[in-house]
Amino acid sequence: MKYKKWLKNKKVMIPAGMICVLLTIYLILCIMAGTGDFVSNTTINGIKVGQLTQSKAIETLNQQFEDDTEKLLIKMKAKDQTYTIDFTGNVSFDAKKGVEKIIKNKGNFLTRGYDYLMNHDFVIPVTIQSENQMKEAIQKSQILNYDTAQKTTYELGKQKIIFKKGHNGERTTEKLVIQQIQQAFKDYDFQKEIQCHLEQTHLEDNEMQSIYKELATEAKNATLDKNNDYAIVDAKVGVAYDLEKAQEVFLKTKEGETFEVSAKITQPDISTEDLKENLFKDVLGSYSTYVSGSSVRKNNVRLAGIKCNSILLPGEEFSFNKQVGQRTTARGFGAAGAYRDGETVNEVGGGICQSSSTLYNAVLLSNLEVTLRSNHSYVSSYVPIGRDATVSWGGPDFKFKNNRDYPIKIEMSYSGSRLYCKILGTDVDGTYVKITSQKLSSTPFQTQYIDDPTLELGKEKVQTSGYTGAKAQSYRYVYDKNGNLISSKKEAYSVYKKRDKVVKRGTKPVEVTPIQPVPEAPADNSTQESSPQTQPSTNQQPQTPIVQ
Repeated sequence: MKYKKWLKNKKVMIPAGMICVLLTIYLILCIMAGTGDFVSNTTINGIKVGQLTQSKAIETLNQQFEDDTEKLLIKMKAKDQTYTIDFTGNVSFDAKKGVEKIIKNKGNFLTRGYDYLMNHDFVIPVTIQSENQMKEAIQKSQILNYDTAQKTTYELGKQKIIFKKGHNGERTTEKLVIQQIQQAFKDYDFQKEIQCHLEQTHLEDNEMQSIYKELATEAKNATLDKNNDYAIVDAKVGVAYDLEKAQEVFLKTKEGETFEVSAKITQPDISTEDLKENLFKDVLGSYSTYVSGSSVRKNNVRLAGIKCNSILLPGEEFSFNKQVGQRTTARGFGAAGAYRDGETVNEVGGGICQSSSTLYNAVLLSNLEVTLRSNHSYVSSYVPIGRDATVSWGGPDFKFKNNRDYPIKIEMSYSGSRLYCKILGTDVDGTYVKITSQKLSSTPFQTQYIDDPTLELGKEKVQTSGYTGAKAQSYRYVYDKNGNLISSKKEAYSVYKKRDKVVKRGTKPVEVTPIQPVPEAPADNSTQESSPQTQPSTNQQPQTPIVQ
């Protein structure tokens, strides 16, 4: 009976003892956890801070961040290729906020034992400041260029296309790269090389359609891009083939193997190399005229001339009015003599018809196609008859087309009262042009007199100069390089008006000033005798005194 009672008491004592042991161990853990700002086994970003004060921990963490990010270059590896992404100056770190959050959850003495048994490895993350700057750095590193997939390629044969089928592979993406970098900064684990996650790539189902869209085209000559500072645009070979047949063979071919498709291949007339070697190398035609008149007129001619400097691609049309633009004082033009309704007037831009006429003659000598030209009302003095081209803003225009296979360049300059124009291009056959003009008829002007009561009788003053009217025909003769005439044609028929001379004739009476009579001297009746001493003869010489 006593034994049973003892055994019963012993069963009660064992759990109580175990509880005491456990409580003792827990108290020891509480003591081991310490009484500082942190549980003794706490680490933050890999730094042991259990024995540090709050301020010292913040200072230590900030120093580590500065050391780690002074030159922050993230290394990412895609298979066997390593890329460097520069994050210097694009990250921030708030140690104070992170530490305060950790301390806030540290508990009291009795809970520290439990905390001691828990994981006390904390991380204060690094924050990326600018997402755009991060994307630029990723792009600059060229990591997004990694792609082991191989697209289907091709090369042109004489009358066939040789394709090499591509193969699947792996590639990086901006999304995957950003995710891994953000995670590394969140874990404060960016010092070691990051193995980049890759995305599987596959040959596109429409790959042959894309190649066909790129490849199948008519042959195109090399030319210039007027929207890109006239950079050279490569020539294109003309290609035509059966897409359905090519697709059928493509599907049957294994990755990495070649297959052929018959095609019609057409070469361009002007290759890229041809254009580079021959661009603007020849003077197709040139002409110059002497510029007279006032300094304002000379400046108008000069300014309009240099505004004509331009490049024309094959088939393009040149418009003088469009190229030179409106003639205004704001654009540098001044008032000078010009024709308007048969009269000579001062007009802004006066004289620029000499610029268009000089260009016209250079165009003719370059054997270019003139599409619009008008002659002046009266015969011009600075070019031969029938070889002028009048222009006016809102009125007559001068136009021509580049009917050659190569681009041409207009170069006009002014020096020593002469306007020069030359047209550069590519002389492919050595042909040259001669221009002649013939006066067909002449209509003399008449002289008209009008009375002018403000002008004295007998005097005359020219009010309007007279111009002789005429009809003229110009001709274009084209010769081969050996001087043989290839073609001749009538170029332009010109009709010039006559303008009668107008002279003012004075009718104002001349006022005559009367002549005043000269009064006569009074008569002298007295008689005087002159002694020889007082009226010596004009032939007598004065006597020289004799000196003794």
